[in-house]
Amino acid sequence: MREIETIEIGGMEEFLREMVPQLGFQRMPVYRGQASSEWKLFPPLFREEVAKTEFKSWSDLEAAFLIGLKQRGRGELGYEPPTELEWLAQGAHHGLPTRFSTWTENALVALFFATDPSRPEEDGAVWRIMPGDSRFVISQDYEQIPEQARLYRPQRPNAAMLNQKTCFLSHPLPKEDASAESFEDLFELGRERLSLARLVIPAGEKAFLRRRLATMGVDYRAMFPGMGGLCHDIREELYSHTDSYEWIFPE
Repeated sequence: MREIETIEIGGMEEFLREMVPQLGFQRMPVYRGQASSEWKLFPPLFREEVAKTEFKSWSDLEAAFLIGLKQRGRGELGYEPPTELEWLAQGAHHGLPTRFSTWTENALVALFFATDPSRPEEDGAVWRIMPGDSRFVISQDYEQIPEQARLYRPQRPNAAMLNQKTCFLSHPLPKEDASAESFEDLFELGRERLSLARLVIPAGEKAFLRRRLATMGVDYRAMFPGMGGLCHDIREELYSHTDSYEWIFPE
């Protein structure tokens, strides 16, 4: 069984040392930030309750979500996604429960989500996948949804996707009578050339790292362009202050 590397991050400098450069063609490390280090790597679909619906499988439930999106979402998207993968990507980005979990090629973006101030008492986590094989990434002309875990980059990213350097991890759907498996479980039992690490962000470091990110231009307005992101930033700024530099100013 393979082991997941766990690294506790003590500050921004330690985190920067864990940012990995591109490993080769189609082998870019990707990251996912989660406000709680205890959360499993599940896609939103696996957090739904199939038993409370009229559907009998994850596949049927996801298909119903996509039918609704295709019937009613074309005007909102402004274009016709050419493949099921692209429909899944657009749905996942806008909050539709699918087999896609959201990742980023920018580790600082993942750290932004890991330091979410809504959970100040919990350790956060930045998960890092390092692909050892270019086949882990779905090529753009691949129209079928893969049965294995694979990485997908959207063909028509919007402004938020571009700013967040968004990509998606496609999780295999469980068999009809099986429970959902987290990506950690698949990794530990799998044989693909992958490295998976969990960078733990201590609760006591979250607020400081959050402020450091803002000085680097990684804030809500950068992640979510428009008035919504700006208003988030304004509210957060009013709760963010430091006396660490008061010694600079004479009485």
